[in-house]
Amino acid sequence: MKKLLTASLLAALSFSTFGRLAWPADDPCVRPVSSQQGLIRGKADPENQVCAWKGIPYAATPVGDLRFRATQPPNPHPGVLDAYEFGPACPQEPSLLAGGEIQSCNEDCLTLNIWSPQKPGRYPVMVWIHGGGFINGSGSIDLYHGAVLSGQKDVVVVTLNYRLGALGFLSLPELVQEDPNGSAGNYGILDQIQALKWVQQNIAAFQGDPGNVTIFGQSAGGGSVTMLLISPLTQGLFQHAIPMSGAMNVIGKKEKGYERGRELVKQLGCEGKDLLPCLREKPADAFPPRSALGKIPSFSGMAAGFSPKVDGYVITCQPIECLEQGSYNRVPVMLGYTRDEMKFFTIAAPYFKYLPRFMVNKLIRKMNGEAAEEARALYSYSDYKRSSDLFLAMITDYFTGPGFADAEALSQHTPVYFYRFEWDHSKYGAFHGLDIPFVFGNRDIHSKIAKKVQAESDRADAVDLAELMMAYYTNFAKTGDPNEPGLLDWPRFTTEKKEIMYFDLPITVAPISEKDLARYEFFAGQSRKSTD
Repeated sequence: MKKLLTASLLAALSFSTFGRLAWPADDPCVRPVSSQQGLIRGKADPENQVCAWKGIPYAATPVGDLRFRATQPPNPHPGVLDAYEFGPACPQEPSLLAGGEIQSCNEDCLTLNIWSPQKPGRYPVMVWIHGGGFINGSGSIDLYHGAVLSGQKDVVVVTLNYRLGALGFLSLPELVQEDPNGSAGNYGILDQIQALKWVQQNIAAFQGDPGNVTIFGQSAGGGSVTMLLISPLTQGLFQHAIPMSGAMNVIGKKEKGYERGRELVKQLGCEGKDLLPCLREKPADAFPPRSALGKIPSFSGMAAGFSPKVDGYVITCQPIECLEQGSYNRVPVMLGYTRDEMKFFTIAAPYFKYLPRFMVNKLIRKMNGEAAEEARALYSYSDYKRSSDLFLAMITDYFTGPGFADAEALSQHTPVYFYRFEWDHSKYGAFHGLDIPFVFGNRDIHSKIAKKVQAESDRADAVDLAELMMAYYTNFAKTGDPNEPGLLDWPRFTTEKKEIMYFDLPITVAPISEKDLARYEFFAGQSRKSTD
């Protein structure tokens, strides 16, 4: 009790007594910062002129009775928390997407990381949500380090972890029955919401403006941004949103989640037992988040795995329905995709490029079912060097078409800015995730994957584009409008003009081509037909 009282007193007096504490008066990074849980000390990053705090708990550890429950606030900590190192990632399997970087995983993973300019001020906040198909990833992956973006563009950058796979998205009727809100299966999204609440309560101490928060994320992180947009639980937690390569307009229904949950119960040997205690007693590695990579996509594919579901509490309706009804947090939105999204995944299947035409046609039929011929008519083999390139273009459009529908729906109620990333100086074109280091300014990427695909001779070109993209993104974070004098004007996306910003050198703006529009509309329509 004495230690807790001491910590509370230090937290209460921290701002007025910093000058009398033993830490260097001229180094703002090592002076303990006051949070609602206690004092936190970070480190300076002299190269980027930012302060960094890593591995800060934003929630209680979801173990024991807290596993498969709504996220709880963090516990107070005594003394000063030295936030020098990233916390462990949430339990997951090794992933190509993470570049082999995930070294440590355990359930004590609900932490966040902060980068803030060293100079005094009050700065816009950008909260990053990582991708990985809801089965992999971490806020500590080097592609997401926020030092450059924070130091060069005067923003506070936050990255976070959230529960993944079955531990983050298991849904069962028994879990619904014990939950006071009748909800189950969206624990990973509830983690993100709790992180945003922590930001609201504490970010001012790190020089962030809680009234000017932008959420942004890529792939499953982009899908998460969409979920946060439509959730009734996030009102007032953010002011701008950027879903990158992952806007979702259709997700699984809870009944489909129950089916997958029952399969897991059987696999774990909990069938016929006291179910929930049995699940909570299992070790974390008994819940492997199985990857769906390598399977032919289907619009109901999200429902088959562990991912967000319409539960009536966290998510009350299909995203596209919420957006079209205007039932979402009406904040400015910037969204888009890369031109060659799916080429990235051929890294794991190099033989794919040699597929003959008859095999590609078979894949098209499997992917599109009864609409296969209609889909096939939108493409011509004469436009592609290899038969497999046609299929890669098709599954990219399958992936991006629903985002086009989201943009049209959003534009009825709020400002929308649409982009397509086209810088393709890599072995795999403008692939899924290649835009991330440009947004963060991490041009000298340390990721093993990036080193494989980016030619050294193209680094100067990349630096120029990164500077422009960082400007557009942080302008949007500051004002809800990406424009500023001296930059090419980026017009709003509307259903009448459908203009897009194309990120390449030079940057250009043009309406969506008729060919792309036909493909987007086709796949957006297909997604609507397959809500399970």
